[in-house]
Amino acid sequence: MKHLKTTSALIASALALGAATGCESSVSDSATKSDGPQKAAAGGDASKVTLRVGVQKDGVRSILKASGALEDVPYKISWSTFTFGPPLVEAAGADKIDVAGVGDTPPIFGAAGNSDFRVIASLRFNNRQDDTLLVPKGSTVTDPKQLKGKTIAVAKGSSAHGFTLRLLDRIGLKPSDVKLTYLAPADALAAFSSGKVDAWTVWHPFVAQAEAEGAKGIAGGPPDEQGYSFEIASTKAVEDPDRAAALKDFVKRLDTAYQWAVKNPTEWADAWAQESGLPKSTTRAAVPKRLLQLGPVTPDAVKFQQSLADTLHKHAVIPKQVDFNDIVTQGLA
Repeated sequence: MKHLKTTSALIASALALGAATGCESSVSDSATKSDGPQKAAAGGDASKVTLRVGVQKDGVRSILKASGALEDVPYKISWSTFTFGPPLVEAAGADKIDVAGVGDTPPIFGAAGNSDFRVIASLRFNNRQDDTLLVPKGSTVTDPKQLKGKTIAVAKGSSAHGFTLRLLDRIGLKPSDVKLTYLAPADALAAFSSGKVDAWTVWHPFVAQAEAEGAKGIAGGPPDEQGYSFEIASTKAVEDPDRAAALKDFVKRLDTAYQWAVKNPTEWADAWAQESGLPKSTTRAAVPKRLLQLGPVTPDAVKFQQSLADTLHKHAVIPKQVDFNDIVTQGLA
């Protein structure tokens, strides 16, 4: 596998695939390295803020609205939509957005590229699974080991990328034993559906979309992943008292929304379908796999993330070692 020259180059490549709308992207020149978990600024006034929230095709905006969690928000919210995690990290690092949710791998790529952002909260899926390795309808592959010499589509720098590398390690295959084809989710779905790739590693709702067409999952979840995702924020937002106050309030509302979803999965699924244009059958299949718990970044989360960072460095897909603890800010969740 070729070495990446910089994480900035990786994210710029992802952005070239149509990653974001309504938001510029570049790595902040003021990126700094921290010395372990930090505390956010305190004492601010959230009502002075327009909070810039980055989202994916993940139902976050719909869950906040359907749950009523956005009622009486004391600040304005500006939304920007992205295709997956690495461009969100890039945007946060460049202070183009204040907050966003991403999978377990994008923060590590961002840290390796000196992107100026912070991890402010942990989200963990109840089923401990974010990604699934899929094979198309009619495939004779039933075991990941059978993919030796075959093509796997995956979004570079995404949670699916990290999961795939850990899976290959566990089953005794090298990345060079397969052909990893780096495609953004929409492009990967087209390639997968047309038979141009043999397998695809991705997350919901794309998993549900593919399964509706007869695809089958052959790997996912522990021990190759532990179902972690994270809320990230611009470092400048974390350090500004007013924006930090808005961040803390937003994370609390997000927690309320996910607790509501556990008791109201169909309502969330239908709102997600309306927001995204996906069929209700797809979102209703995806929602049970997306229920999660939100809270502070725990030592267990840091331990897993460090092992993932070490795997990424071992395979030379990030340019340097990353200490995950160095990008954590406590006090907002």
